[in-house]
Amino acid sequence: MMKKRRRYRTTAVILVAVAIVPSYVRVYRVHGSSDAPTYLVGDRIIVNKAAFDLRIPYTNIVILSHSEPESGDVVMFQEPGRDILVFKRLVGLPGDTLVMRDNCLTINGISLKYSPFDGSLPQATVDNKLGSVIMNEIGIGEAHQITYTPEGSSYGSFGPVEVPAGHYYLMGDNRDNSRDSRMYGPVPRRLIVGRVSRPFGR
Repeated sequence: MMKKRRRYRTTAVILVAVAIVPSYVRVYRVHGSSDAPTYLVGDRIIVNKAAFDLRIPYTNIVILSHSEPESGDVVMFQEPGRDILVFKRLVGLPGDTLVMRDNCLTINGISLKYSPFDGSLPQATVDNKLGSVIMNEIGIGEAHQITYTPEGSSYGSFGPVEVPAGHYYLMGDNRDNSRDSRMYGPVPRRLIVGRVSRPFGR
């Protein structure tokens, strides 16, 4: 009898875990090109929706905020004014002042470093609307690649922009083909739902 009860309890725990875990950790497949070349169409990513906040499962109700996004994080968030989830790179923290000139960022008066990307990318990049230039961007989080075409976008230069308290400035790595904070402004903290992993499964 005791063994049966233990089995029932174990089964119940497993069922609860199977039901709850997907509300906090989910695998997604990348469909858009706004974050290429770091994230390519068809890549798989893991989104940790408990990275910053603990929510009631399958709701947006926050029980506990235990950490804050950091510069360089790639985060999933609800796009302001639209009921869709997207992900971009966090380039500006609350209080930061950002300036971009010819697709090169300066944060609080310090210019990020750029160098030509000399690696190789999968053939699938034809689906990712890459610019004519691919560069390594160094200075926010881990070094990563960005892409753009010189004078290919009216959003290649902006600022200075000061990020308000409680907000974050988010941009795609595909600078000519990304709808981001350059269009809709800094994103309120409450709209950020999780941290995105590096792509896997290429």
